[in-house]
Amino acid sequence: MTKKIFSNISIITVALVVLAIISINLNTSNYGFENRGKLFLDNFTKNVNEITTISIISFENNINLVKQNNSYISESSYPLKKGLWENLITSLSLLRIEELKTSDPSRHSQLNLLLPEQNKSKDEDEGYGTKITLKKEDGTIYSSILFGMVDRSVGGISGGQFARFPNEDQTYLLKGAIRMPTTKSDWFESLLLSIKKDDVQKINLNNKNGIIEIQSKDDELRLTMPKSVNFKIDDTQLSDARDVINSFYFYDVKKSTQKYSKNLPTLSYEVKDGLILKISSINPDDGGESWVIINAKSNDKKSQKIAQEITKKTKGYEFLANIITSDILRWKLKDLAANDKKS
Repeated sequence: MTKKIFSNISIITVALVVLAIISINLNTSNYGFENRGKLFLDNFTKNVNEITTISIISFENNINLVKQNNSYISESSYPLKKGLWENLITSLSLLRIEELKTSDPSRHSQLNLLLPEQNKSKDEDEGYGTKITLKKEDGTIYSSILFGMVDRSVGGISGGQFARFPNEDQTYLLKGAIRMPTTKSDWFESLLLSIKKDDVQKINLNNKNGIIEIQSKDDELRLTMPKSVNFKIDDTQLSDARDVINSFYFYDVKKSTQKYSKNLPTLSYEVKDGLILKISSINPDDGGESWVIINAKSNDKKSQKIAQEITKKTKGYEFLANIITSDILRWKLKDLAANDKKS
């Protein structure tokens, strides 16, 4: 290669580099490069003690965390799982700007950055993000951020996540991602009851439709009240009634604010060693999932400890039960019939 050719190539290379630098500066507003690696929430660590409420809104995760004694609790005051709010605070403090992304609002849905408040569907959440609002004691907003799709291609343990501020169209790819439960019930130790199937001795359902009683004897469930019916019993329905307390998880929780009637639709369970459990629906006339209250007592010293443990977890609170439990609390006698039971 002659010196002349080498010199010409060098000139062209330098020119291309200069043009590339100019192009980058014109098309990125300098943000993606000058601010790459900077903390997304400026002075968050310095001001974190001023934040008294963390409000989270998403499809299945609407919760307010309230500061109390240098810690955060749920608005219902029901205890959170250990370490969760700490993980959230830490992950927020570590978020750094990786890239400046689109400012086209028509593309927000592709990044799951639509406002969750705008979602009118009860079944779909595609395209909608998670909104986290940090508030001070006087109610003013320190910051509000909309978090969207996670990008695992970004380096680091947590990968990256798309985000934007709710009142701005500009989006960002962040290094790091928020760490928190994806559903509300996962903030809590939501397993309230775990009773072995073989330990259930009797089940009683008392509601406006009458009384249904099921007994367990010799590993067999049978209807004992009413004593006779003019249809074939669906054994799976009897099993469903027994299995309610085999693993009772709640989906939401709130503090009880009133005393309820003693005539609420109630599932009562007589369990081995004198344990008595009662699950009562406080909104029996509503369809869908029911809010319930749970009571436990013991008729035998052998079950006193477990009754006390259940009472400690349930007293003073209302729990959102799953649809199976909710439907059982509304049962009519004909719901136990096999085959054409719904006709």
